[in-house]
Amino acid sequence: MIEPRFFDVLPSALLVTFGDRIDTSLIRRIAWFRQWIRESCNEGVLDAIPSYTTILILYDPCVKSVRTLSTQLSFGWKHLEDVEFDPESGIDTIPVVYGDDFGEDLPGVAAHSGLTVEEVITRHAGATYTVGALGFAPGFTYLAGLPQELATPRRDRPRLRVPAGSVGIGGEQTGIYALPTSGGWNLIGRTPEQLFDPSADPPVWLRMGDQVRFRPIPADAWVEPVFSASSDLAPDGPIEVIAPGMQTTVQDLGRSGYGDIGFSPNGAADRQSLIAANRAVGNRDETPALEMTFTGPQLRFRRRLTIAVCGADLGPMLNGLPLPPGRPQDVMPGDELVFVRPEGSRGIRAYLAVAGGIDVPPVMGSASTDLTAGIGGYRGRALQAGDRIPVGRREGDAPGRVVPPYRHDDGPLRVLPGPQRDRFPDETWENLISSDFTVSSEANRVGVRLLGPSLRPVGGADIISEGIVTGSIQVTGEGQPIVMLPGHATIGGYTKIATVIEEDWDRLGQLAPGDTVRFREA
Repeated sequence: MIEPRFFDVLPSALLVTFGDRIDTSLIRRIAWFRQWIRESCNEGVLDAIPSYTTILILYDPCVKSVRTLSTQLSFGWKHLEDVEFDPESGIDTIPVVYGDDFGEDLPGVAAHSGLTVEEVITRHAGATYTVGALGFAPGFTYLAGLPQELATPRRDRPRLRVPAGSVGIGGEQTGIYALPTSGGWNLIGRTPEQLFDPSADPPVWLRMGDQVRFRPIPADAWVEPVFSASSDLAPDGPIEVIAPGMQTTVQDLGRSGYGDIGFSPNGAADRQSLIAANRAVGNRDETPALEMTFTGPQLRFRRRLTIAVCGADLGPMLNGLPLPPGRPQDVMPGDELVFVRPEGSRGIRAYLAVAGGIDVPPVMGSASTDLTAGIGGYRGRALQAGDRIPVGRREGDAPGRVVPPYRHDDGPLRVLPGPQRDRFPDETWENLISSDFTVSSEANRVGVRLLGPSLRPVGGADIISEGIVTGSIQVTGEGQPIVMLPGHATIGGYTKIATVIEEDWDRLGQLAPGDTVRFREA
C-alpha cells in the first residue's frame, strides 16, 4: 500500500501525493478516496481535486487544522487496503464518428504510428480507458489506457476552437472535449453525446475512476448535440448597457466544490474591492456585482438605484461629473455612468455594486461568470451593448457607508515554496525572489504571464497533471512563470516553483501589462 505524502501548498490547501507513476488501479483508488472525503471527511473541506496520482484538498483552516486533516486523510487512505475493484464494472460506452470532418488528424496519427486509418480506429475503440482526471476546461476528460502504438505528440500549433465532443490523442493519453475550447490534441473523432449540461446534477456525467470504451458509428448516424451552457435570462433589468467596456462580467466571491469536474473558482479577481463596493451600498459581502476591466462600460439607469464603485481608478463619471470612489450614490432614471481612465492610473479592475445586488440566477452555487464554461453571471458571458441587467430587491434598510479608496501596492508579492520547489536549483529560487519581472500582454482572468530571468527546472517543466490553486506560479518549458488567477484551470501539468499567499491574491488581480513584479519569501 502506497503511503501518502503531504505538501502544504498554502495554509488553506494541502496536496496529497500517492506516487509518481500513472496506474489505473491507483486512479480508481484515488477516485474512491475522493468519495470517502465527500462522505466522511467533509467538515471544513471546500473542495477536493483528484488527478492521476494526487488529490488537492482546499479547506478552511479556521474549521480544521492541517494536522487534523492529515491524520483523517491518512486514516481514510489506510482503509482502502480492504477495497477491491472489479476491472470490468461500470464501463460506459461512448459512440464516436471517426475521421473525415469529425477527426481531421486521424490520417496524421495513422502515419505517425505506421498503421492504417482502419487499424487506428480498431485499436483505439478496442481499448478500455480509465478517467484519470477532469480539468483544463470544465468536463474535459483525460483518459488513461491508450494503446502505446497510438501515442502521438500534441500539435505544434493548438487550434483556437475545438468542437464539443471531439475525441483526441495527446501524447500517451486520449481525451474528450466536453466544451468548445482551444486545444492542441490530435482530433480523431467526435461523439454526439453531450458530456456537459449545466442544468443537470451533476453537470458532468463522467467522473474520475470511471471506465470508458468507444464504439465507432457511421457518419450518417451523427446527430448534432444541442449545446447551450448559458443562462436563459430575460433582458428586462434597470441597468442598460450602452457600451460594454473591455470586459465587464458579473462576479461574486466564487464557486467551490466543483474542482473535481474541472470548474475553476472564478469570482472577483480583487475580492476586497468587491466586498468594499458591496459594503458601501449595504449589501452582504458575497453579493454579485459588476467587475470592470481597464476600460469601464457606459451604463444608463432606468430606475432609482444606489450604487458604489471601488477598486482601481477607471475614472467613473456620473452625468459628466466625477463619482467619488467608495461612496454610496443614488442614481435616477436616465442618469448615465461612463468611465474615462485617468492617465497614469494604477490597477485594472474596479467593481460596481448596486443596493440589492445584480440579480442573476446562481449556477452551481455561485453567480460568478465562468467565461470558459459559458455559465453564471449574465448569460454566461461578458456584457454586450443592449443588455439590460436585473437588480435584486434591497434587503431591509441596511445603510451604506463610505469605504477607503483603493491603494496600489508596489511591494513584493509574498510566496511560499511550491510543490516542485525541489526541481529548481537554489540559484533559480534566488532569481525568483531577487529579480524584477514584467507583466506581459498575455494577462487575463486565467493567469498572468511574466517576463524576466529564465527559471528552468531540472529535468524539464512537465509533470503528471495535478491540482493547482489561485496564486500558483507555474513555469513553462521556456522557463517563464505564469501566475494563476481565479479563472485558472483546476489541474495543470507544469512545475510550480512557488505559490503567492492568499493575502496577496487581490493584488494579482490588479496587475496590468507592463507592471513590474517582485517576489519575496513569506
